[in-house]
Amino acid sequence: MPVDAERLSLRSRLLAGFVGLTFALCAAEAVLRSTSPAVDGGLRGLHEMQPDRPWLYRLRPGAETRLAVSGDIPYRINSDGFRDRLYARPKPPGTHRIIVLGDSIAFGYGVAEDEAFPAVLEALLRARSSTRTEVLNFGVNGYNPYNEAALLAHLAPEYEPDLVLVQFCVNDLNDPTLHFDASTVQVLSEIPELAFPSPHSRIPGPPVRPGVRDMCGKIALCARSRKLFESRAQAAADPRTQTATFAPHDRPENRTEWRWLRDRYREMARTAAANGARFAVVVFPYQNQLGRQTRKTGQPEIARIAAQEGWEVADLLAAFRTAAAPNSEPLFLDLWHPTSAGHRIAAEAIAHELVCRALVPVRSRDECTNPRPSESVDGSAAVSDAATRAGAASRNGAAAGRAGST
Repeated sequence: MPVDAERLSLRSRLLAGFVGLTFALCAAEAVLRSTSPAVDGGLRGLHEMQPDRPWLYRLRPGAETRLAVSGDIPYRINSDGFRDRLYARPKPPGTHRIIVLGDSIAFGYGVAEDEAFPAVLEALLRARSSTRTEVLNFGVNGYNPYNEAALLAHLAPEYEPDLVLVQFCVNDLNDPTLHFDASTVQVLSEIPELAFPSPHSRIPGPPVRPGVRDMCGKIALCARSRKLFESRAQAAADPRTQTATFAPHDRPENRTEWRWLRDRYREMARTAAANGARFAVVVFPYQNQLGRQTRKTGQPEIARIAAQEGWEVADLLAAFRTAAAPNSEPLFLDLWHPTSAGHRIAAEAIAHELVCRALVPVRSRDECTNPRPSESVDGSAAVSDAATRAGAASRNGAAAGRAGST
């Protein structure tokens, strides 16, 4: 065969191979884009980057996904970008509106939308209320009080709340880097310093140029491959990173973190007041605190800060400890996230606190003659009638659900 013919044949084969590879990559990209939420392997497909806004990212309007790891629970985001129904703007006359801010606990990770505590709380308050009550779930996976304060400042004038509840989880005091990254399709290496409870001990960001990172984030195949690599890297993270991300930082000696939390909550309280709303903190326990001999750590610090600032606090630890009886329904899916039974316990305890602290309009406050949950000297939770009722209601509801499904 002549040399020119051989060269032409080689070029033809190379061109055909290039065209075939390009077609295969384009087909893979199309498939990944069309199935992104369902095959993402996490909640990242529910979020969208907004790096030009102070909250950094939000839930993506219209997004949907199911996760086998969380019990094949469907997650649907409404057209306003929240896991909830749509609410009228401006607020209808005669409506008492509550905004709930928080992370994946408020969002309802691992439970159905109507089982998350904001939805259950709304039903409980409507049964007690003398006016129409709405509880809006603005929880976003991976958020900490920095994102929450920024989002509230943006949304409060539009939604006109009468009460703002912020849900506290112990990981609010941790380095947010991996929590943010786990909720987005890009690595948020340029996180503002104010987002870090302890900036001097922040986890170093990846050495990736922003232009390269942004370009990769727009290509589903690249972003998916990078996330696979990053998830494996995170699983094998060094001890310092693991401690910064997961170890509780809620002891009194964590003064830097507590000052940061106080300042972020001050921002939210000021925003609430500027929009005619009251402000309260809902303190969720974590699984390791359910033992009655386990001393409180973060709860007394939040109570101290709130007393100084004039905020109301609903501490849920006693209600959870009361409900955590032998052979009862599990209250946690993991270290932080409640089960549907846990969300019910939380909603019942929060409703009681809101009624008895006169934070919501109700027909009667007779339930407030019962003592509130309190702590004994050794740190174990004192049992109140309200907490007992909350635990019984959750277990009875779970039993009825099982009976109805058989």
